[in-house]
Amino acid sequence: MKKPAIRYLVASPYGDVPVDDDKLDFPLEADPLKTPYRVYFRSISDFLLGNNCMPLLHSLNTAPGAEIQPHDIEEIVVRTEKHGALYHPASIEVVCRENRRKFGLNVAVTDTGKDFLKREFTLLTMLHEKFSLPYIPAPYFLDELDSMVFLIEEWFEGYHEFHIANTQNGGQKVKVWEYGKGDRFLSPEESAEIYRQASRILTLYYDVKNFRLIYPWHHAAGDFVVRIEDQNNSPSPNPSHQGRGNKRDVFRQGKGHSFLIPSPLVGEGEGEGYFQDKIDVRLTTVRGYELFLNIDEDTVHPALALFYFLLHLSIQMRLDKLDGVGDTAWADDGCVDATLAGFFHGLDSRKDFRECCGSAAEFLNLLRSFGRDDLKTTFRAVAAQFERTKDFPVIEKYLEDHIGRFFLTLQNFP
Repeated sequence: MKKPAIRYLVASPYGDVPVDDDKLDFPLEADPLKTPYRVYFRSISDFLLGNNCMPLLHSLNTAPGAEIQPHDIEEIVVRTEKHGALYHPASIEVVCRENRRKFGLNVAVTDTGKDFLKREFTLLTMLHEKFSLPYIPAPYFLDELDSMVFLIEEWFEGYHEFHIANTQNGGQKVKVWEYGKGDRFLSPEESAEIYRQASRILTLYYDVKNFRLIYPWHHAAGDFVVRIEDQNNSPSPNPSHQGRGNKRDVFRQGKGHSFLIPSPLVGEGEGEGYFQDKIDVRLTTVRGYELFLNIDEDTVHPALALFYFLLHLSIQMRLDKLDGVGDTAWADDGCVDATLAGFFHGLDSRKDFRECCGSAAEFLNLLRSFGRDDLKTTFRAVAAQFERTKDFPVIEKYLEDHIGRFFLTLQNFP
């Protein structure tokens, strides 16, 4: 059988770039083994075309009603994407007679990366079976070849990385890396919606009974990605939703502060408005799913464990690196408001949470019963979990202000 043609491209913020043959012997970025691009691409080709294109066929035929045969595949386009400390991702576009389909391909070359990728395949499979949610990639095929491990998984088409970046006037905003079109800064409302959805996703996958959570993850690694529709018409708050005392307010005033908090205590789709319709967030990787903070599930009440989870989430959600690679960056206070909104929105849809802890409103009242000093004590214990990370000096610098904002947001929450 004639094998399909393969094209190799390099994804960039300004569009795809053909592979330069003169640079194929350059090593992969961030690879301590200095694996040449030539070996990387050849191994991908061997994997995809091996056993009569079986890895591709297995992945293609996961779609309902699909019956793709080897002779149906006309071309394969391989785009090398961002390289990381563990994986060297590519996107795989398979062009068939009747349609085309795109996949993600994670490639690991080091022993550590290969161990993580095998574990990730197991975790993705388990979490899809356990929660049946669409926010993490569906894993399709894992194999090892040419001393590399390959994982074909779902590709989130149209989703892009985002990072805190410096602005020309000396401030900082969240910037989206939209490959093919360049970068653009987001409005505070758009940034808050991203943080809200990311917090909701992590809350939805949190194991309420056994205290397990998706971790580690980091904004600097591009673990969360976003798709924003109608980017020429940035979302803006609906003035008719503004006010005080309305459960569905977009903005809520409190003690001299303005909080961007879409209410999570209403039904799905209600009170969300323009932002949820135009912005969609996904989590691209699951490197771990472990017991949280070594809490004993036999002696600690689920509500207390969930409290610790929320405090940890509120810190982690604010951490990034400037442009994804620079110094540690700390998201503005709106991130705290958005994190709490996403957290409660996630809780409100979970039956297992209600069975052990009551309603989201009841849990909110429990959190409000903690005074500032109580929060300080618990927050410091949670922050200590970051002591061995490069982020810890920044956490220490902002922790007091973070606790104050967290307390005020709780007291003024819808």
